[in-house]
Amino acid sequence: MGYKTMDFKRSRTRLARKIGEILEGDTFGCSLCSGTGILPRSKGIKCPVCRGAGMVSVTGPVVVCAYCKGRGEYPPRTNITCTVCRGKGLVSITKPIEVCAHCRGTGAEPGNKLPCLICRGRGVVTKQITGAVL
Repeated sequence: MGYKTMDFKRSRTRLARKIGEILEGDTFGCSLCSGTGILPRSKGIKCPVCRGAGMVSVTGPVVVCAYCKGRGEYPPRTNITCTVCRGKGLVSITKPIEVCAHCRGTGAEPGNKLPCLICRGRGVVTKQITGAVL
């Protein structure tokens, strides 16, 4: 039995993206409507994030939103857009990055369900470079 390999960077679906993986590019499939342009669980209502196009543009490099886990909606199974990524499922970052020590990469504040104040719900922070090595 052979296994299929998927190219995560070129995939348009939100299910193929991994949390914490750095993605390059500027146009991605909309996470709220899964690239269809129509909101799920609605009767033909146009997606407010991509405006019916099925694609969104985000200045790269980007990572999957840790707060909504790349779904674009929070709480899950609602049509309420995520406040961190604004429904796109992806957030812009500045390299180099490391996992947020405060929320441990979950994007949520420990003890409640609000976005982390340190990483702003992204799950990653810019790594601080200390001193130059000769």
